[in-house]
Parts: sequence; structure tokens; C-alpha cells
Amino acid sequence: MRFPAVGVVASLAGIAAVADDNCPPLFDHETLARTAIEEVVGRPLDAGTRYRIRNITVIRQNVFNPDDPAENNAAFRLANRWHANTREGVIRELLLFREGDAASGDVVAESERLLRAKSYLYDARVVADRLCEVANATGDGLTEVDLVVVTRDVWSLSPELSVTRTGGEHRVQVGVSEINLAGSGAHFDFTVFDNPDREGVSLSYEDANLGTSRVGYKLRYDDTDDGDRVEARIGQPFYAFDARRAWHASYHRAKTLQGLYDAGERVIEYGRDYRLAQLWTGWSKGRQDGWVNRLSTGVTLDDWRLLPAADSDLVLTSRRFLYPWIAFQRIQDDYAQARNVDRVQTTEDVYLGRQYDALFGYSPRGDGHVVASAEFRDGLQRGDDGILRYGVRASGYWNTTDRHAENVVARAWARYRHRQSPRLAMILDAETTLTDGLSADQQVLIGGSSGLRGYPNRYQAGTRQFRLSAEERYYTNLYPLRVLRVAFAGFVDVGRAWSSANDNDTLVNAGVGLRLESTRTNRNLVYHIDVAFPVVDGPGVRGIEVTLTSKRSL
Repeated sequence: MRFPAVGVVASLAGIAAVADDNCPPLFDHETLARTAIEEVVGRPLDAGTRYRIRNITVIRQNVFNPDDPAENNAAFRLANRWHANTREGVIRELLLFREGDAASGDVVAESERLLRAKSYLYDARVVADRLCEVANATGDGLTEVDLVVVTRDVWSLSPELSVTRTGGEHRVQVGVSEINLAGSGAHFDFTVFDNPDREGVSLSYEDANLGTSRVGYKLRYDDTDDGDRVEARIGQPFYAFDARRAWHASYHRAKTLQGLYDAGERVIEYGRDYRLAQLWTGWSKGRQDGWVNRLSTGVTLDDWRLLPAADSDLVLTSRRFLYPWIAFQRIQDDYAQARNVDRVQTTEDVYLGRQYDALFGYSPRGDGHVVASAEFRDGLQRGDDGILRYGVRASGYWNTTDRHAENVVARAWARYRHRQSPRLAMILDAETTLTDGLSADQQVLIGGSSGLRGYPNRYQAGTRQFRLSAEERYYTNLYPLRVLRVAFAGFVDVGRAWSSANDNDTLVNAGVGLRLESTRTNRNLVYHIDVAFPVVDGPGVRGIEVTLTSKRSL
């Protein structure tokens, strides 16, 4: 990763001195605190070279920049005053190095990505401030470097009032969300919701870094009109490529009414009491020659208790799997920094490396089931104009007594972005799903909420599906109220879900859309407004669908 210069920066070529006077800093920190974070750039650090980290300076920028005339008004100053910036200690704990440590340029770049991945930070930069190619105090011959960490917060406390519309159905949420409680990085959420499936109240609390540790936990409880949901988990993930140990413990229970669908309508209803509990631990030797290998082992309880509605003749079989398992993961360290891929005018870290995952387990209960899953993903970059990402995943069970597959689901996907100019890009997005041995409570669905924007939700059902979307985007310079980035889109969606007993037509819709990304609130949200026109007609299809959604990407 490169760290270009901020403003006018003197060249470092040839600097070599034993005194700080002859090894000057690159940045004036007071000026840096007022510089737009997109312009904070610095000298490249070599990915494979190790440096001695002498000093780390953390600069935390406000939500709005008071030195920018466009952001210096009463409302924005009040927002800064009421917002608690992320604590310096929280930012330092997220870094993968400390003062006095030896760290490579790879680790510095990964730390920047980890900061930028936090939803409460709009952007982050980790740049070399002072780089002295001299023998340091430890006598290890490593080049000493002073680093500056610059972050910019987003507004984290949000009263929530959202209306989502897909496939002619509305979802309403009212509540309050705090994604950076008192600058700690903790996430608190209280929501009252009403959607086509159920209505209720949700309360959750999550902290990814308990104290100064890498241990995170989450607690959630939903009380709904058709049941409830409980979730609790704690653990330390593989938080970095060089992380050597990980562990996880979790329990999830959801007691709800579910449905089977035809032409967007719920035709059969049944009760489901689902429980999932996991306990696992993992080991790794860290990054080696650009690759990371991880081995994990654990035990899982996967319990499905199913009860058909009283007026239905649907035959459902409950299933319970308790199995030990072993898993292997191999990841390549390969990222590209880009803009206008999945976001609007925002710094993005696009993963282009290869990743392999495999899990194998055995549940001896009942007939005896082999449990397996595998996944592969990769990315390719063609200059600055083309980015292709693709992958395939399969999971399911093998009944060792009856010797047949159960609930095997395989999905392949690909996504290609071709930039025609700095403001224009074509996006091609494709996916297909194949299954074998689906139980009676499982369906493969396609409709308004799953990519066919001109049709009702869950419009077609079957045992396999495909979808292809082509979208032309125009990224504007519009920045209304210094809050929203704006892009426009024109799109065509094609898709179909079918089975041997249900040979549905291929569906086609076309439309136009608006994309809005807030630069001042939760950076995990992009708002979509789409108007879609179905080309292929069918039962219950309207002449136009207006879709309002919030997603994690464009």
C-alpha cells in the first residue's frame, strides 16, 4: 500500500542522520488535524521491510471540519460538540503494533485497513512522519520510523426512523442506535420494527474489544409477535493475518413462525424453534510468504424443531445434529485501495486475494450424518479499470445410513466492475444456486428483495435459481449539505427460480436508481432508491416497483 504526501512535502531522498534536527518530521500535526482526511498521504513503506516503531501520534478529526468554510456553521459545530470522538486508547488498541515494536510495511497497511473497517470511522490513514535510516538504540539495524495515525469520526448516535420497500412490501423501523458509545467503539441498538414476516422489539449490545483485549462479545434479544430470539457470543477472532490463536463460544435461539411461498404469497405456515450453539478454538503460524494458514476445531449443536400449522397437511421432520468438526482456512494477503467500487467517493479496501475454506464433521445421532462445507474466492485486477471478484461455496449433509444427500446447497457468484471513466462504471453481477435433497421447509427464492427489483418479494420458488444484473453507474460530485455523496444508476435484472415440478418463466426488469452514501453517519450503509419496470408479466406483478433499501454496498 502507498502513503502519498499531504500538501507540499519535502522529499526524503538521501535523508540519513543521527539527530532529529537532521531527520525532520514530514507533517505539522496541527495542520494535519485540519486537513481533509482524503488528502492525508505520505511516503511509501516497503511491504516486506521491517521498521522499528519509535513514536505513534494519534490525531482524531471531528465529524465536521471547523476550518472548512462549508462545514463551519452552527449546526455542524453543535454536532461536533455533542459527539464523543473515538478515544485515543481505543484507536491505539486496534493497531497491530506498539511503540518500540518492530513491524513491517504489511502490518502498517493492515492496521490502516482494520481502522477503516470500523463503522464508526469514516476513514483512516497511518503514515510515516519521520523515517531515519540510521542505527537505532537497540542496535538491530532497523530503520526507525515515527507514525501518525489520522482518523475521522462519523456521527454515531442516531434516532432511527426508516421505511424500506421491496417487492411492494414495507418494513418500518423506529428506534435509537449508538455505534460508538462514549467513544468506546461499543454498539448499542434499540429498535421497534414491523415487516412482512413479523413485528416486535429488538435490543442488542456489542463490543468488539472488551477492555484493552481482542476479545469481543454480543448480546441480543428480540421479542416478536410470533416468538422471540436470543443471541449471545464471546470470543477472540483471527483479528489479523499474524494472529496466532482464536476462540469462540456462542448460543443462538430463534422461535418464530415461518412460511413457504408461491408467487410472493405465504401459502403454508409452520412453527420453527431453532437452536445453534458453537464452541471452537483455532491456531495459526501467521503470515508466511504472503499467505496465512489456519486450523480450527470445535463442536456444534444444530437443532431444528419444526411444527406445521394445524390446518396444513405439510409433513415436516425435525432434525438435530451434534458434531465435532475440524476446519482449515488458507488466505492470501492481497488488497487494492480503490474508490467507486462498492461505495460512493469513499476509500475502499478491495480484497483480491485467494481464500480457501473447508470444514468436515460427523454427527453420530440417528442415521449418522457427515457434515461438510467448502468455499473458494478470488479476485483479479486489470489495471485501474477492471476488478473481478468471484467465488463458490457448497455445504450440506450426507446420510450414512440411507446413503443420500440432505440440504446440500451450492452457490457460485461473480462480480465485475469496469471503469469507463473517472465517473462512469459498468457493473456485472451474477449468481446461481443449485441444491440437492432439500427438506420440506427449505426453498430457493427469488424476487424483489433478492435482486429482481421489478417483482414482488419471494416471487418464484424452487430448488435452483440464477440471477444476472447489469448496472451502469454515474458517480457525481454532488455533496448536498456536506453529508451525502450521490450516484445514479440504470439497470437490468434477469433471473429465475425453478424446480422439476415448477418450471417458472425467466423474469426480466429494467429501471433507474439513486444511490446515497452518508459521509457523516454509519459508514456501513448505502441508501438505494430504485424504480423498476417488469418486462415479463405474471400473476401479482405490478406495472412499476419503487424500492427503498439500505445496504452495506452499492
